Amino acid sequence: MLQVIAINSSSRKMNTYELIAQVKEILKNDNIYVEIINLFDYDIKACIGCEHCLVKGGCVLTDEAEGIMEKMKLSDGIILTSPVYMENVSGKLKTFVDRTCRWFHRPEIYGKPVLVISTTKGSGLKSTLNYLERVVIQWGGFNAGKIGRSIRNIDNKISKSECEDFINHLSINKENYKPSLNSLINFQVQKVLSYKLIGLDSEYWKEKDWNGNVYYFKCRISIFKKLIATSFGKFLNKVVNKWWETYIMALIS
Repeated sequence: MLQVIAINSSSRKMNTYELIAQVKEILKNDNIYVEIINLFDYDIKACIGCEHCLVKGGCVLTDEAEGIMEKMKLSDGIILTSPVYMENVSGKLKTFVDRTCRWFHRPEIYGKPVLVISTTKGSGLKSTLNYLERVVIQWGGFNAGKIGRSIRNIDNKISKSECEDFINHLSINKENYKPSLNSLINFQVQKVLSYKLIGLDSEYWKEKDWNGNVYYFKCRISIFKKLIATSFGKFLNKVVNKWWETYIMALIS
């Protein structure tokens, strides 16, 4: 049985939670088990920006964030959700995302399909869903669908078709993935920076043997997207190299 972790970042367990519950029932029919993690039930401290996780590894804070991250790493897929709070995700989810900072440098859930869900009784639905998708990309995950509900359609039940992309990506061979151009460009950005800024990043990327890759693993990438992404990567590498040379010269002068 496939295992999915659903992150619920609403304290009220109402509209957003109800959509998670509906998705859970749909996936159950495909022999997919969903564990719902309610972030408000966990002790998750705010990131203090010490950069210990980036420079030395691990986190200086003692709470339950690491346990949630470990469950996400071990899962077959993730459902990432938030109600709209002031045109964006809830503060609880943002606090948790901040704690995953090292994943933006050393992606650990690469290749995992992620379904994003959001609800609102006002505005901000599109921007919130887009933010959730950007987080997934920077984690290295694969965006496999998004579901949104506003005051106009909040009572509409989730259909099987809205989950189809996510379900398919849970079971298909990763060689059939078609990453977006944004995902490919983000990979190039992370790759270039990993070899220039932080030692642990460089070691991690070398261990994964990603240096010559267009993406984390072999998959279906059109020639057009490949050309744009690799060209951007080469350009960025030249810019960073130039900046690095200037920085070194300033240090020794």
